Amino acid sequence: MSNWLEDHPVFTIIGHTVLVATVTWVVSSYMIDESKVNLYRAKAENADSKSSQYLAKISVLELELGKLKAENDRYLSWLTEEPKSMPAMDRKIKGLEKDLSEFKVAAASASASEVLEAAKAKISVYEYSMPFSKGESFIDPKTKAVIGISEIGSDYTARGTLSLPGKESVKLRGVQPGETWDFEKAGVNYRMTLDKVNWLNNTIKASVVEIPKDDN
Repeated sequence: MSNWLEDHPVFTIIGHTVLVATVTWVVSSYMIDESKVNLYRAKAENADSKSSQYLAKISVLELELGKLKAENDRYLSWLTEEPKSMPAMDRKIKGLEKDLSEFKVAAASASASEVLEAAKAKISVYEYSMPFSKGESFIDPKTKAVIGISEIGSDYTARGTLSLPGKESVKLRGVQPGETWDFEKAGVNYRMTLDKVNWLNNTIKASVVEIPKDDN
């Protein structure tokens, strides 16, 4: 009976298959365990590498910190013993003192100039200004000087008519903001100024101011 089982090809195939499966399982288990070992070893080596990098960085930082502390102690000793022992700081202090002195002189001059301008402004006893629109006229109520604007160009210039006391009316073409016209009325000098020309909203602004005798 046993010889029949051994000689039968089916049982031979089954036995061979079981043997191969057993060997394969053993080898696979060994390879998996070996892979895990290699993975853990790689992780450990990577951790060691990072640790070494951190230690190197810490060493460099400690070295730089030591240098900064030494420099700070040196500067502190200089300032404590003699504040002006540092040439660069001494030059900086002198430069600041010079700038302060020049600023005081400039401030004093500016104050004097402002006082003078204020005095001149008080002398100009009359001033009148008013905005108006395209197609309208500006009329000074005291001198009756008139400027009328009929067109405003996209280049912010204007066309119109100017009528000043004691003078004939003139046509204006391409006049720009800031243009002025001087005239006289009752022995007093005046100046008309075209202050603003706005093409976007078609508005204009003009003014008349009395001119002190000293400005003529």
